[in-house]
Amino acid sequence: MNEGNIVCTVCPTSCLIDAKWDEKELISIDRAQCKLAWGYISDEIFDPKRVVTTTVPTETGKNPLVSVKTAEPVPKHLVLDIMDTLAVVQAKGLVNAGDVIVADVLGTGVNIIATSNSD
Repeated sequence: MNEGNIVCTVCPTSCLIDAKWDEKELISIDRAQCKLAWGYISDEIFDPKRVVTTTVPTETGKNPLVSVKTAEPVPKHLVLDIMDTLAVVQAKGLVNAGDVIVADVLGTGVNIIATSNSD
């Protein structure tokens, strides 16, 4: 059995959780102050995901860069590969917040979207 402390960030309380798990499932958690901790801790151990945020250069517009992010969390092990992919991307034309900059990044089914306007 594995044991560890994990900070649960699913709510603003940020509880320090004592967790126990085996190779397949979460066995127990202690010190959680809300019901959401179980799902978060289980995902963090067995399927950690992150939202990737960065900027990419723009082809046109007043701003030389536009902020972007993954539309949904992606597997944590792909974060650096996604950053490498975005390092060579340039946004085409005028960009508005919500526009898709890269569709289905690395075959994840997740789009990279603009979070700001380029003009």
